Amino acid sequence: MNESLCRAENLGAAGWWLRGTNVELFLTEQGGQHAPGNFRLENGVNVQPFYLSPWQERRPDLSSIPLLQYLRGEFFCLPFGGNAEAVDGHQYQCHGETAAQTWKLAESRREGNSTVFEFEQEGQVLPTKVTKRIELRDGQSALYLRHTVGGLDGRMPYGHHAILKMPSASERMYFSVGRFDLGMTPTGIFSDPANWEYQFLASGEEFSSLEALPTLFKKPATWDYSVYPSPVGYTDLFALLKKPAATPAWAAASYATAGYLFYSLKNAAELPSTTIWVANSGRYEEPWNGVSSNFAIEETCSYFADGWKPSIEENALTRKGWKTCGEFHADEPTSVRLIQGVTAIPAGFTKVATADFRPGKVVFTDVNGLTATAAVEWEFLVKVRG
Repeated sequence: MNESLCRAENLGAAGWWLRGTNVELFLTEQGGQHAPGNFRLENGVNVQPFYLSPWQERRPDLSSIPLLQYLRGEFFCLPFGGNAEAVDGHQYQCHGETAAQTWKLAESRREGNSTVFEFEQEGQVLPTKVTKRIELRDGQSALYLRHTVGGLDGRMPYGHHAILKMPSASERMYFSVGRFDLGMTPTGIFSDPANWEYQFLASGEEFSSLEALPTLFKKPATWDYSVYPSPVGYTDLFALLKKPAATPAWAAASYATAGYLFYSLKNAAELPSTTIWVANSGRYEEPWNGVSSNFAIEETCSYFADGWKPSIEENALTRKGWKTCGEFHADEPTSVRLIQGVTAIPAGFTKVATADFRPGKVVFTDVNGLTATAAVEWEFLVKVRG
């Protein structure tokens, strides 16, 4: 052990504190879920962008859905989604073992200007071995994430699941991904009233702007999902798909009241969909109880959140030419990379219009021409895989 890593417990969850120069992060042993996460901004202010589920201290019995036991922050899903149906006699729980079962510490070390932490998990449903690598680079308020999947043979959806805070009624958050090639809501019911869940958005609808998503209602017929908080009492999901480009695809949530921007950077060839889960209450069964609110940026290769079977079969997205699962080979490990980070924003900064990728940094410009610069080596996403 070293001072950058400490075995600990947080809100009843066993795990580890991971520490770098600008980031302090708690990782749960069960599910490999990370939060709280303390990020130091350029102005010296510390912010905690990640969501922590409100039932952490009262501890309901969630053994039937272990993912929910410590639900928080960011985690890797394999297979991504609900996974209600079996495939060839094999069935995973919601978001797979990587999001719910035990991880083991493999190594922590210094590597150049970085502190690197590696964790491993052996699969039980299928003979997989997944290595989770979290890298904290000196002087940067960012997480460099890489998950390497070995031993898996076949097709499977996968993705990252970053759950952020929903701003309060008196606050404002502005969300943008820039230009996207397809926007669509799930073709089925996402929040079923029979399960004490309610959705605001219409099912199976395409859209071209975040400012006008189709609702279930005549008035309003559309709603602006680039500005938050979202309507109270509803839980929804929608997908924003991008084709690969020379620079990373990005998503940016500007917490204007709090003075920071959370960003997600990815290679769209690996993770074509930014799947957004918006919950401002809307679920009333245990453990949600109508009090859980969050905003999740889920970078995925999946068919919405429907799971393994729908993602590997022909579906509404594959018919439009989109990839909804990965092709894995047992003797050829596959790595998935992602960067998440925060940066300070100036007063008046709202919705990001563009992201300019320069060596070792990204300059975000909002719709009013204000800028915020993140020190981040985005080249991590486009280097030749090792």
